[in-house]
Amino acid sequence: MTFYVERKFHRFPKGLLKEFRDVFDHVSRCYEEDATEQYKEENIQKAENHFNRIKLDTYKYVSDYKKREFVRWKKKYSKYDLQNINDGNFWETILDLEDEGERIFSEARSMESKNIAKSCEMLQESTIKYDKIFKLIDKKRKLILKAKFKYRRVTLVNGIIGFLIGVVASIAATYLWEIVIQQFFK
Repeated sequence: MTFYVERKFHRFPKGLLKEFRDVFDHVSRCYEEDATEQYKEENIQKAENHFNRIKLDTYKYVSDYKKREFVRWKKKYSKYDLQNINDGNFWETILDLEDEGERIFSEARSMESKNIAKSCEMLQESTIKYDKIFKLIDKKRKLILKAKFKYRRVTLVNGIIGFLIGVVASIAATYLWEIVIQQFFK
């Protein structure tokens, strides 16, 4: 997961780097000469807590990133008629998955202070919902492109019709000006 975060963000988040530093700080304390067994165990426990925090934060980064990617995709394709794909089931399924992913993400965020392991599982589930969305989008890519081209074709036709109406209206206005309106000024 940390590789995914680094690859997508093109940098490593400072919060995760700090947690890694803290893990190694507690582990290094176990090698002090006068360290007692209790002191070592306490530091190992603290290192494990930091490691769990790394895992939790990484899942949050990934889930949040995938959510933002989908929101960008949805905004980009919002003008196209995607509701007709699979008789509306495609779009409905995508929106249901998005709602479910967001609900699970919110529950995981509220759970993280109570149970980190459960919160990690829930964040992973949220991520899986967005993965399903992108798989569904990829599966219906050809139909999405058809909707995009149909939109462009309709937009082009509407533009041509609008231009022709403008030309006809200009001709009519000129005719009215020359023949009808100028008669009133003579």
